[in-house]
Amino acid sequence: MKRTECSLSSTRGVAVVTLQAPERRNLLTAEMVRALSDAFDQLEADPSIRCAVLTGAGSAFCAGADLSTLDDAAHGRFEPVQEVYEGFLRVLRSPLPTIAAVNGPAVGAGFNLALACDVRLAAESAVFDTRFARLHLHPGGGHTWLLAQAVGRQHATVACLFGQVWTAEEAHKRGLVAEVHADGRVLDAAVDLGQNLNAHDGTFVRRLTATIRQSAVTPEHQTALAAETEAQRWSTQQPAFLTGVRNMRDAINRRRAREDQKTADGR
Repeated sequence: MKRTECSLSSTRGVAVVTLQAPERRNLLTAEMVRALSDAFDQLEADPSIRCAVLTGAGSAFCAGADLSTLDDAAHGRFEPVQEVYEGFLRVLRSPLPTIAAVNGPAVGAGFNLALACDVRLAAESAVFDTRFARLHLHPGGGHTWLLAQAVGRQHATVACLFGQVWTAEEAHKRGLVAEVHADGRVLDAAVDLGQNLNAHDGTFVRRLTATIRQSAVTPEHQTALAAETEAQRWSTQQPAFLTGVRNMRDAINRRRAREDQKTADGR
């Protein structure tokens, strides 16, 4: 039986996509990119899913593009490189919030795959290495833009141009990852984080995710204000908000009733 390059599982509203080529450190191939795209198509079509977690099998998150892809580029065949782009661009385009559970090295295109996610959690053994310049290869796939968005232009320059490699703790200090966890714990932590969204309607989750992403590239506060105002107006008409307001009002009334009873009992 042929092995799939990616596995897909789900637990309580969180889908987990795992790169399944540990023997080659989850190097990206055209086959893996297609499997990754298929997995996201499937999970996005499931109305019960609120969040997607991406991780790698074995000791690496993703060690970059397969050597044959780089060899093709060296011989003037650049299309395979662009196929690799589609792997992380598919994650970047997902309407669902995405969490990278970086369980080991994220190198080159694998670094891009982590950058494509909204949130990154790292295992203590994780390493972040752009690697491009060391190969005398210009970064691609929007790497410089994604990294500068995540850590700022100065840190992005140090990594991309000067080749600085970051441990999990160093990546955390630079704001590249949100949390660092013990090896073997990072996937559970990512799933736990994703399950915080289970109380929300799926449409609300996707809309707020889109707003947060757009705000990062909106140059003016006034534009962001207008977009948020329209979205907030929409949310006030959703059943979950109306129920929440009613529950809050009921809780306040119960608290007041208890306080009034205490006052009456103290007389």
